[in-house]
Parts: sequence; C-alpha cells; structure tokens
Amino acid sequence: MAQVVPFRGMYFDTAKVGDLSRVVTPPYDVIRPDEREAFAAMHPHNMVHLILPPARPGDSPLENRYTRAAALFRQWQQQGVFKRDDQPAYYYWETRFDHDGRSYTRRGLGALVHLEPFHKGVILPHEQTFSKIKADRLELFKSCQAHFSPIYALFPDPENGILEELAKGAPAEPLLSLTDVEGRDQHVYRVTDPEIQAAVYQALKPLQLFIADGHHRYETALAFQKWMKERYPLTSPRAPFNYMFMYLANLYDPELVILMAHRLLRGPRLKNLEAGSTLARLERHFDITPFNLPAGEPAAVARYLQDQLAATTPGDTVFIMVGFGHRAWRLQLKEGVRQKILAREMHPALAALDVAVLNYLVFGKGLGLDAKALDDQDTCKYSSKLEEVVKLLAAKEVDLAFILNPTGIEQVRQVAMSSLVMPRKSTYFYPKVMTGLLLNPILPGEEMVLPGEAD
Repeated sequence: MAQVVPFRGMYFDTAKVGDLSRVVTPPYDVIRPDEREAFAAMHPHNMVHLILPPARPGDSPLENRYTRAAALFRQWQQQGVFKRDDQPAYYYWETRFDHDGRSYTRRGLGALVHLEPFHKGVILPHEQTFSKIKADRLELFKSCQAHFSPIYALFPDPENGILEELAKGAPAEPLLSLTDVEGRDQHVYRVTDPEIQAAVYQALKPLQLFIADGHHRYETALAFQKWMKERYPLTSPRAPFNYMFMYLANLYDPELVILMAHRLLRGPRLKNLEAGSTLARLERHFDITPFNLPAGEPAAVARYLQDQLAATTPGDTVFIMVGFGHRAWRLQLKEGVRQKILAREMHPALAALDVAVLNYLVFGKGLGLDAKALDDQDTCKYSSKLEEVVKLLAAKEVDLAFILNPTGIEQVRQVAMSSLVMPRKSTYFYPKVMTGLLLNPILPGEEMVLPGEAD
C-alpha cells in the first residue's frame, strides 16, 4: 500500500533571493565540476552550496563538507531565506520544455511518500546503484537532515484521473514559477483542499510506484531511516524520517521522455586494449561496420553520430563505438545471439535490454571489464549529451565511448514488475526534476497527517 501524503513544503523566499532561476539547480549527479563552480558564483544562496559542498584541506570527522553544508542550511533558515507553508499541501507541478523539435508539458505531484523496503513490492527500483555515491549522500543526509531534491517516481494511471483531480484544486496563480537555467518553464501550485487531498491519497493508495530517477537517494533514505530508528527506537511511525520527498508522474503520460545515458570509459583498466584484438572479440557476437567521423565542430559530429544511430531498424540492438583515435564502428547484434546466449544467462526482461547486451557481451566478453570495474566511477562515466561525449573524446578525457538508443518505458515497467534491476544508468528520464524548488526539512517532533484523518 503506497502512502503518499501532503507536507508543509519549504521554498526560497523571492523577496530574499530574487530570481529563482539563480538559486535552483539540476540534481547533484548531473552537475559537472565546472558547472558547480558556475552555479556557486551565480548566487550566494544557490543550491550547490548545500548539495555539493567542497572539501577543504584538514577536514575531520567533526568539521567537513557535510557539517559545513548543515551549518549553512541552518544559517539560511535563521536569516529567512526560506519560507515554509503553514499547512500540508500536495504540490501540482508542471514542467514545459522542448525536445527534438517538439514541445512537451510534463505534469507531476510533489508529496512525501512513506519509505518501504523494495521486497514489499510497493516501491520498485529498476536500476543498480553506485556504492560510493550512496555513502556520500548518506553523510550529507545525516548532517543536514532535509530533503533537498525529490526522487522522480511513476505511478500507473491509464485514465490520468489522479493528476486531473489534483489540477482541479490548483489556484489560478502558481506558488512558484520560473524559467530554469536550461530554459524550461516550471510552475508549482499549492493544493490544500481537504476533499481533493483525500481523493488523491485514496487513489494512489493501491498503486505501485516505480522509481524513474533517484535510486541512490531512495536507498540513502532507507539507510538514514535505519540510522534514525537505531537512535530513536520509540519514535512514531509517522515521524518525518520515515518518508521521502518525491515528484510523482503518470507512467502512462505521453509527455514522458526517456533519453539514453551513453557510456564513457577511461583509465588504467583499458590500458592494454587495442583496436584489432578488441574488434576480433566483438565479431563473435556483432556485425561490425567501420565508418569515418567527419571533421568539424562537436555539435556537427554529434548530429552525425545521432543520424548513424537513428538508421537502426526498430527492434535491432545497435551501438556506436568511438575511440582508438578518431575512429568509429557500428556494432549490430547478430541474429540469434540474444536467444542463444543472453536468454540463458538472465531473465527475459533483462535480455531484451540493449544495456544488458552492452554490459554482458561488449564490456564483459569484449573488453574484459568485471562488475567491480563498472562500479568504479573513475572507469565508467555517463552522459546523455552527445555533444559532450564528442568533446570529452576530443580532449582525450575518455578513451572509449558507446552510443546507445534509449530504453523504452514499457521495458522499465517489465523489469521493475519482475523484481529485477537494470544495469546502472539504463535510463535518463528527461528533463531531470529541479533541486531546490521545493524542500522538506526533517524536524524532530513533527508527524505526518494522513488526508481525512486531520480531525
């Protein structure tokens, strides 16, 4: 049973910070170091000061990047940088954006969701996570004790009745409105009508929730919950640390967009690779076609690579491999390989995934990379932006890149429903949900109120 409850949202006071676009950011995991510095310089109250605090020489267990973030968060609250609503609300959230020549409006719901272990089948993951990231986020969570960034999750509602019901309670003017740093329009409306809250709560109650983005944050929230329960074993089940801030969208919304996180490999684990022997190993399972990359600006090269991938016949598994100098190959999975090899090694829902083919047959059989290597962020990195991939290759910051087609939304559902997990970064739900538009402090003594039970 999903427990999705209204909460007293915290948000920046525009009278204190001015333009919201200068303080709200993408999530921590897509901010590059140079972007982090640009955000930090943009505004003294930009969210990167909290979500990506820098380390300093001489940091210790008592004074470090996490404790400094916590002190800064307390200072901002004392200075009135944030407002907090007086009564619990659901937050109806619209994100308007352009992609691939088309305009979209994605609709969602901001709320707190009761934490459930994955084995209960209430909240389902679909991706593996990195150990190092979870350890980092847990330390920040322990120090700051607040939800700075929502998890992006999906609920199945073919008739779209839940968000339509929520929209009925949205006032004419949004609570928060901005055009973010990437040019997307964000509008958040506070919904406090008790009858609408009760209807939405009851409609979501029997549904499973699928994590789209934020697996590391969800697992970190579970670890934080365990840590808190060990310290305060008599705390109420409705204590705020038993909940996590989520942005919930409809799994059947035609406005959902999934991109692919392309793979970028580098480092000493690749030092003995050379093109000839690598291609010989890959030829066992793939039809390989070399092609020449054009000269020119990164944007033009990126468009050319995208065109090469777009030529794929629907249903075919095709990758573009770039590396070993300015060289490129088209790798197409040979007929029957999926059935003869992958189907014997893994569940059919996983064997159907391009990313599973890549991990097992290319990274494992072709490049000799084991699970430890793929859990190493210094070896395997990701980017959804082809132009960025081209720039990193040109700068020799990565050795090899693999360009993939996106995972389908139905594939995500099948994997989650089968209690399986995909390889890391198998999906990139676009756009990311912005960090800092709404926050949720985890305060001792507070308890969640379920709609319909206020009295």
